[in-house]
Amino acid sequence: MTVDGVAGVRRSVGAAAHRAGLPPERADLFTVAVNEIVINAIEHGGGVADVTIIVVGPRLTVEVGDHGTAEAVLVVPGEPPPVDQPGGRGLWLASRLCDELTIEPRNRSGGTVVRLTTVAHRQRH
Repeated sequence: MTVDGVAGVRRSVGAAAHRAGLPPERADLFTVAVNEIVINAIEHGGGVADVTIIVVGPRLTVEVGDHGTAEAVLVVPGEPPPVDQPGGRGLWLASRLCDELTIEPRNRSGGTVVRLTTVAHRQRH
């Protein structure tokens, strides 16, 4: 998918968030997180992104693959990157808007997969 398909990804993530039972506000925030990662993948990972949406009960995972390189890391929310440091805010923002965000090599031929996960926390009646 290229930049032209980003709006469709946002719609698909919103629909998946609804199926997983996320409240509308959390669904919107998770969609923003995915959008940031998809745009990063397109801009920094070879011009295209592969997006896979997985809903298992209340758990929603979106995998965004690209053809760039990055080391495997678990992104821990903390302070945002310094203002004078170019880039990095999209990843930081995405990590703040989901329950878990990981980055790992895609495969031997290159590429990176960013995995964003959120879980609907349902209230008991």
